[in-house]
Amino acid sequence: MSSYTINLEKIKEAFVLIVAIVTCIAGVIFWVQHSSDDRIGRLETDILELRRDINKIESDSREILRIVGRLEGLIDK
Repeated sequence: MSSYTINLEKIKEAFVLIVAIVTCIAGVIFWVQHSSDDRIGRLETDILELRRDINKIESDSREILRIVGRLEGLIDK
């Protein structure tokens, strides 16, 4: 009976060790995903800000080209 108890105890310890390792790995994976979410959020806001700036620059350059075209038309006359 003592041999059976020792084997059962070893199986229990191995099971607890496996569960602990899986839990640790899952915790690390969730931690990495969570820390990456903040960085991705900041990058998305930076990209949106850059897109707004680019759209503003395009709008301004169109206006400048329109004004330059008018001035060239006035100079030619």
